[in-house]
Amino acid sequence: MIDCLNATPDCRHLIVEWKEGGSTELPATILRREARDAYSTRARLDHGEIAVAEDLTITNLVQVGAAGVNVHFSDGHDRAVYPFVYLRELSDRFGN
Repeated sequence: MIDCLNATPDCRHLIVEWKEGGSTELPATILRREARDAYSTRARLDHGEIAVAEDLTITNLVQVGAAGVNVHFSDGHDRAVYPFVYLRELSDRFGN
């Protein structure tokens, strides 16, 4: 499904290169707002949305098995795991 994952040089976007061709750039701010971990889900339930700094960056990418990636952010959040299927969904909604 995914051929390669990298952050842009300024670390403000995740570049997803798809095996079937093409690539998508997903902003770190969107990834952080759309995270599905328990902490982020609770924050959305309590506050309606996750407050994200506009200068948020990606600080690390950690492969999770063969089906996902854990994205660490400059705000200290490091619990967000994005299955590749979910990255495709986000790409269809927010990617450029």
